[in-house]
Amino acid sequence: MKILIFGTGKYYQNRKQYITSRADIIAFIDNNHNLHSRYIDGFPIISPNDISKFTFDIIVLMSVHANKMKAQLLSLGIKKEKIWYWDQFLAKYEHGNFKLYCGLDTIKKVKSRVLIITTDLDYNGGSLAAVYASMALDICGYQVILAAPGGNPMFITETQNRGINVIICPALPYLYKEELYFIQQFDVVLVNVFQMIRCACEISKLKPVIWWIHEFKSLFDDTIYQFDEYADLIAMSKINILAVSNISKNYFNSYFPGRIKNTLPFGIPDMNKFTDTQKEQTHFAIIGSVIPRKAQDIFIQAIKLLTEQDKERAQFSIIGHIGNDDYSTKIKNSILEEQTIHICGNLSRQEINAAYAEIDVVVCPSLEEPMSIVITEGMMYGKVCIVSDIIGMSAYIKDGENGFICKTGECTDLSQKMSWVINNKNQLQEMGINARKTYEKFFTLDHFGNRLEAIIQDTIHQYNLLKD
Repeated sequence: MKILIFGTGKYYQNRKQYITSRADIIAFIDNNHNLHSRYIDGFPIISPNDISKFTFDIIVLMSVHANKMKAQLLSLGIKKEKIWYWDQFLAKYEHGNFKLYCGLDTIKKVKSRVLIITTDLDYNGGSLAAVYASMALDICGYQVILAAPGGNPMFITETQNRGINVIICPALPYLYKEELYFIQQFDVVLVNVFQMIRCACEISKLKPVIWWIHEFKSLFDDTIYQFDEYADLIAMSKINILAVSNISKNYFNSYFPGRIKNTLPFGIPDMNKFTDTQKEQTHFAIIGSVIPRKAQDIFIQAIKLLTEQDKERAQFSIIGHIGNDDYSTKIKNSILEEQTIHICGNLSRQEINAAYAEIDVVVCPSLEEPMSIVITEGMMYGKVCIVSDIIGMSAYIKDGENGFICKTGECTDLSQKMSWVINNKNQLQEMGINARKTYEKFFTLDHFGNRLEAIIQDTIHQYNLLKD
């Protein structure tokens, strides 16, 4: 296969070892005119305007901005079928290559066999929701396998150690005959996250499918552009589609009016083994990857608005992956003179769980967050939680009773709530107890398992009615 590669940056550099033995590279495409007429790995770099001078089978998009590249190529008259995303190219050569990480080494008598399909496994809400769904269904007596195209090795090992069977299928979300044969061994398939739209639609032709939507709005646009042939109500007609919250439900229904009727909140395991200890300082933490949507900048601005006396009585942590992009650099620079703010970086699940023992207040000022496993964890641990009014978890918080709600994007409001917490430590214990009660009422694995079991039974029943 003769290919052109669009992109010469880190995205390509991190994946090039998977290409050279599988295809015949003709040239590289780049929009940077300073690179034209140069060479990379022995091949010329050309302008998009010179593509017509070459004979090729496909163009492989290798960038986080693949959708923009696709739009550019289409505007140049390149046929859609000749434009491939990286995961599509990888699937062509990796289909049928499965790697099993065995969490359980026995096969028990079970109610049904459930396959959960998700995107790359990593320390994020979507992956954790899939893991917790696996745990909840296992408790209910189902045999579960969690499938993903790849993932963070440490996260996969931690998931395996929880007793969950994980299978890595690099071809996902593309399904060749080997993947289809494997999928047919299951009674029902839970497809996690909107990005797996292709799997949801294709598998629903063969098996009962539950499609669980978690996403924020920008991901809908990107996914629909990549898989536009599946963004159709007819293609989704056999799928039982649910959203993790009303926010995700409304996002989905803005594209596909009225399609989602019900929500499926997640549940998390109970790990609360800590006892409260009296500390002089109140410890605030924001947990999640350092990205604009998570609004670490709002958190920092709110801290800077506190009085010096308040700052002396508190400490602040930013926990989560931080890169070298413009936003991460901005965050690093903004705390240089703030001695009480600490960047902790990415932590394993075990490390995060241990960190909760030292945290008093969990802050989630996100600009967009359909739900929040972090806030659910905070409630489970009996912590005071401060959330922006746009996130899904705000529906479960009564301001001043089991947590606090602040106005989205307003650092002044957040700062005022943080100041109140610092100056009213004697009232935090009762608020933490109420937060814990909220977890017990809505978010335990037992509640989650019961919800999932009812949905599985209904999905199988409805699928059989349509089939008959």
